[in-house]
Amino acid sequence: MKTNDKIIFMALDGAQNVGANCYYLKIGTTNFLLDCGCGRSDGVNFSPQFNALLQTPYLQDFHQISHVFISHAHLDHVAALPDFLKLNERANVYMTDLTWQITRLQIGNRLSAAEQEKIFRVAFLQEIPLPEISVSFHQAGHIPGAMMTLFNFGGRRLLYTGDYSTFSTQLVGAAILPDVDIDVLIICGLHAKHSSYRTNDAAIQKILFHIRRSISFGKKIYFQINQISKGIELATMINKFLPDVEIFIDAQIMKLVHCFEELHIPIINERIRPLEFFADKPCVVFSTEPPPRYKRFEIIRKSFSLHDDFQSVANFVRKINPKICIVVHSPPDRTYNPRTIEQVLMNEPDSRTNFIFPKNFEPFEI
Repeated sequence: MKTNDKIIFMALDGAQNVGANCYYLKIGTTNFLLDCGCGRSDGVNFSPQFNALLQTPYLQDFHQISHVFISHAHLDHVAALPDFLKLNERANVYMTDLTWQITRLQIGNRLSAAEQEKIFRVAFLQEIPLPEISVSFHQAGHIPGAMMTLFNFGGRRLLYTGDYSTFSTQLVGAAILPDVDIDVLIICGLHAKHSSYRTNDAAIQKILFHIRRSISFGKKIYFQINQISKGIELATMINKFLPDVEIFIDAQIMKLVHCFEELHIPIINERIRPLEFFADKPCVVFSTEPPPRYKRFEIIRKSFSLHDDFQSVANFVRKINPKICIVVHSPPDRTYNPRTIEQVLMNEPDSRTNFIFPKNFEPFEI
């Protein structure tokens, strides 16, 4: 193997846990970051351990990282970007235009004008040529704007999925894989160790049932939204499956709704209205702010997943059939006698995949 074909991978967090997803990737002499998110544990936010890189032989200065690729706009994948750009103001940052629009609404006030100028908007199937490496971007599903990143170098191909979904949602279609052989797959496999987990349509049904029941008793329901796109997803589902429920959304969420509609993703109708038209009657309110104290709301904090379940993760890896699969963003299963996708696929005659479940700050040379 040529020196410039070597791959070094290290998770700065978000390896076998859900947290501040951020992964260091070195291909030959070029240093990358894949995502740059914040986590939250016991009510405390935490960021990736960037300093762990300086304890390795691969990096002596943060400015050696030249490119950052943001898979999508969920905070556990993008919220630490301002922190990293304070350490390295020279790095170029790549994300789709819609990911930038969502990111700008959520953390834009933490990015200086100079830092925003280092953010480059890319399109699906666009290719960026770098020295000895080409990079292209592919639809990941999950949320609008989410991308997978494909690296092509020295006759080898590496695909980083970020969060993805193999099913269509209310707002976006399923992931579309590049039509090439993949040698190395870095997959955010949230349920890769949860062998008993199946798609949680039941969780969505419980939320809808709860809303229907509360509305029938004349209650006003309040969702405080941290992930704006997920709030819009839920509002769209309520609008579709509970046709008698009126929905109000605040100005911050409305900005993103307008971004979606400019891309022909219809959201607004006569039952989804701006919060400024709020009427004191049974309804559902979505806001990025805490509920006002002077109004009586029922607060709902239930959530649902946009991730593939265990069987779908296994099918996804089976379809790609990479030589090496690095599984991250993958907390352990606490149930009795769980299996992992490695145990499912290892005995299949057509599988060629060797699995790596890295720990945080554990470098691998591939």
